[in-house]
Amino acid sequence: MMAVNVRNLSKIYRIYKSPTQRLKEILLRRPFHTPFIALKDISFSVSKGETFGIIGENGAGKSTLLKILARTLKPTSGTIEIKGRTAALLELGAGFNPELTGEENIYLNAYLLGLSKDEIDRKKDQVVEFSELGEFIKRPVKTYSSGMYVRLAFSIATCVDPDILIIDEALSVGDEYFQKKCIDKMMDFRDRGKTIIFCSHSMYHVQELCSRTMWIDKGEIKVMGETGNIINKYINYEREKTSAIKKRPAGIIESQQDQDIKAIKITDVKILNSNGLETEVFKSLEPMEICFKINCYKDGLKGHIGFAIVRNDEEMCFGTMTNFDRIGPISFRDGQEFRIRIKSIPLLSGLYALTIAVADEFALHPYDIRRVGNFAVESGGKELGMTYMEHEWII
Repeated sequence: MMAVNVRNLSKIYRIYKSPTQRLKEILLRRPFHTPFIALKDISFSVSKGETFGIIGENGAGKSTLLKILARTLKPTSGTIEIKGRTAALLELGAGFNPELTGEENIYLNAYLLGLSKDEIDRKKDQVVEFSELGEFIKRPVKTYSSGMYVRLAFSIATCVDPDILIIDEALSVGDEYFQKKCIDKMMDFRDRGKTIIFCSHSMYHVQELCSRTMWIDKGEIKVMGETGNIINKYINYEREKTSAIKKRPAGIIESQQDQDIKAIKITDVKILNSNGLETEVFKSLEPMEICFKINCYKDGLKGHIGFAIVRNDEEMCFGTMTNFDRIGPISFRDGQEFRIRIKSIPLLSGLYALTIAVADEFALHPYDIRRVGNFAVESGGKELGMTYMEHEWII
């Protein structure tokens, strides 16, 4: 059953050099504008219960598409069928009246979502509790920080229990604790068969959340299909386009939070050679063992561990997590030790760094991510590139 069905959707904006050009167009009845095609002939469908990803560069038309799906913007042409109540988290503060209090904006937004006053009265306390805004719920939202905006917007959008939830990069704002809370809520939505349309620049989150993904480029669908394949194509495109700038992939980033407030902290990291000794120099194809412990300050936490090896020019060599190998979730405990054995380092000569990650049960929210060690690899051969490949010559 289809929850969203879009056919031949286009959106064209009229760009005027000045307000007088708009007036002249009205009076003289001839064009004084430059057309800008934000979306061109977009067609796709989303099944009920599906989590559908949308990716693309800034200015590709993603936000315009989501506004049309949320019915806050009219298309120039095309048709849209949406079955069920829709809630959306678009740009920061969209749908809020800054002069009204948080509580008054709950009623305003819920009315726009189609709820009656009795329904809002029943759900208001749930919205306030989830947002954790406390006494600020009685204050005008113009006094809110960006994080408080997101707390209120996400709480309203999810607590009214929509059939379709549209999210446009909203989780990039706000503190780490509430981001985790939002992810848990989204996973609960997905498990209950709700439809989610998720737009983000974080390829890691799109990969883990979405089963299908659509890549939009310059207002058109470039490609659409299984998320892993689409993300690989997009990342390769970005790498080719910005080949002079080396990036680490989304999800493997240094934590910006104070380490003292984390529920889990990574400790006692060691990089061992084949003799079980700590070292900073390895031979190419030599075994390696990574050992580390965690301090766990909260009971009942479950999740996944991962590691990544990055060259000194920030080029990713390899990264993985236990969930990729269908292991876990792991029940964490204080003082727990983990070991990762690499049978053979296929790297050629160079300087490398090790990153360790501990994440939640969905492998979406990082409890701790640390760049923890540097090491060198020495190769006796004259091979070129990053890795050694076993080979033979047939002449």
